[in-house]
Amino acid sequence: MTLVFLTNAIFYGQAETYIVDDVRIAQLGEALSTDLRVLAAAPVSQRSFLAVMLLGSELSVAWQPASIAPVLPGRSPVALTQLVQRLKADDPILEQAHLDLYTLGPGSADVLGSQRLPDGSYIHFRVPGMLGHHRVTRGLASAAIAAGAVAIAATMLIRGLSMPLRALASVADRIGSNETWVPLAERGPPEVRGLARAINAMQERIQSLINDRTQALAAVSHDLRTPLTRLRLRCGFLNDGEAQAAIEADLDEMEAMVNGILAYLAGADDPEVPRTINIVATLETLVDDHVDRGHEAHYEGPDRALVHVRPLAMKRVLSNLIENAINYGGNVLATLRTREDGALEIAISDSGPGIPESEYERVIAPFYRLESSRSRATGGIGLGLAIVQREISREGGTLVLGRGDASKGYGGLCATIILPKGLPSPSRKNEGKTEGKGEGQGEEV
Repeated sequence: MTLVFLTNAIFYGQAETYIVDDVRIAQLGEALSTDLRVLAAAPVSQRSFLAVMLLGSELSVAWQPASIAPVLPGRSPVALTQLVQRLKADDPILEQAHLDLYTLGPGSADVLGSQRLPDGSYIHFRVPGMLGHHRVTRGLASAAIAAGAVAIAATMLIRGLSMPLRALASVADRIGSNETWVPLAERGPPEVRGLARAINAMQERIQSLINDRTQALAAVSHDLRTPLTRLRLRCGFLNDGEAQAAIEADLDEMEAMVNGILAYLAGADDPEVPRTINIVATLETLVDDHVDRGHEAHYEGPDRALVHVRPLAMKRVLSNLIENAINYGGNVLATLRTREDGALEIAISDSGPGIPESEYERVIAPFYRLESSRSRATGGIGLGLAIVQREISREGGTLVLGRGDASKGYGGLCATIILPKGLPSPSRKNEGKTEGKGEGQGEEV
């Protein structure tokens, strides 16, 4: 609407300019022809007086006797030449009077001219502002005011109509997250109210499914582990040592599978509260545990790095990556550094064969396994990296898979965790104190 108003104002202003110019040229030709006839018919003694009487706001006239030789310019601008031809074509009298137009110089808006009377005397005249640029400021200003009013009204109207849509978008962004669901207000146009009702119904169905899944997880957690425990107890009474070892290995595998699936399904409902910890303590604890078991594991990096995360979830992430590196690579190297943008980078590298680059995205999918490098003997069910990816995403970080540093002997898979910078202001009384490394959670600040 603003463009329409302003464009119309400009076009109408230009059209009015052409109309005004045509009218003014016609009036100038008529005035020059009249002045020529009046002064030609008047006695010589009265011509100077009559020239003064013919003065006006649009045309200034002066008479010059024939005894004084006129000083006329040698040439005139092209625009004035065309104007002279037009005036002469409209009135033959001006053709006979040898009408001539000129200006005082470049940039001058006034037009000067002369025409000769039959007795040889001259009429000199001046037309002020004849070549001035016409401005449409007044029309443009009024159009701008009207356009501004329309724009303000349109903005208020669109904002009022779009507020329900923005609320819908906000609710849609929270679907599937851990935030408490608040029913969407059903207001706005009928279509928007219908959409709000549909989203509320969808949220209720999703919440019902989540509640059912939570109850199913609780039941599975109890019902599956109880018979597994009974089988393990009964296995202890077997006399055949070889059969007992085989059954216990199968039970260990089944328990690992159940624990992995439950951990993956229950991850979205994890109520753990984030805290600021020294992540280096967690890394060193996990690395030392594997060293105590006879594995080759090393840590390189600073002695202290604070990060605001869920301690148990982060321990689970690092434990999964380190155990994967031990199981599929043999040796593990954990490094930590702070990037230039302040983000924390944790890299877990192994000395194994690694994973083909084409499989990087697929191995993060739940229950996906590489048969060539993953086997049931390792206990893997394809959930380790899926859990890592989900937990890191919940912390606002990213997981990047790549190749390690072959020059250090760790050219296998390198899983890099990038955690964003930014720590909350500590407000607890034990700020700066160490609570210990209980459960390998790291040093809490």
